[in-house]
Amino acid sequence: MTGPLLVTLLRHGAVAGRPNVFRGASDPPLSETGWAQMQRALTAIDEPPIAAIASSPLVRCRTFAESVAAARGLPLVVAAEFAELRFGAWEELDTEEARALDPDRLAAFRRDPSAVAPPGGEHYLDFAARVRTAFAQWTSAQRGHALLVTHAGVIQALVADALRLPPTSFGRIALPPAATCRLSLAAGEPPRLLALNFAA
Repeated sequence: MTGPLLVTLLRHGAVAGRPNVFRGASDPPLSETGWAQMQRALTAIDEPPIAAIASSPLVRCRTFAESVAAARGLPLVVAAEFAELRFGAWEELDTEEARALDPDRLAAFRRDPSAVAPPGGEHYLDFAARVRTAFAQWTSAQRGHALLVTHAGVIQALVADALRLPPTSFGRIALPPAATCRLSLAAGEPPRLLALNFAA
């Protein structure tokens, strides 16, 4: 990396499913509203012009990333490591439904996701490590302005990593549908958070 790399992280928009549930490995498509949310966000973040695109493989991210890459003639990197945290038995449940299964586990997870994993799900530390490693590998080959289309958990993990925040901060970074985050990466320097939710 010869100069600072600008990386914009874009969360997927609203999906065709129940809102406010644990949604990791489950994969409903974007709703019409969600697609429109992402289009509006793209307009706001496209300066300087996007030169590279990567995406989670899940359809709620990938389909939008594919459309942007195709329209601009850019290659698209689809990486499994950019998928959301897997919630196991909590998939597609809301908070109250998950609490009914195991209130103590849910409370512990919400206090500190590194302390306990969702039942049958992915441990936060494993999740954060796979995201961190893939992000470093992908960004090391980029120049200019790169776009990653991904999930709230991935963005939260990357922001926490950039700012050296503890896992207990994970749920305190608010990311609504089609939320945006911008990082500056320069060789030999710590990552810098330039903006959060700036295209809302």
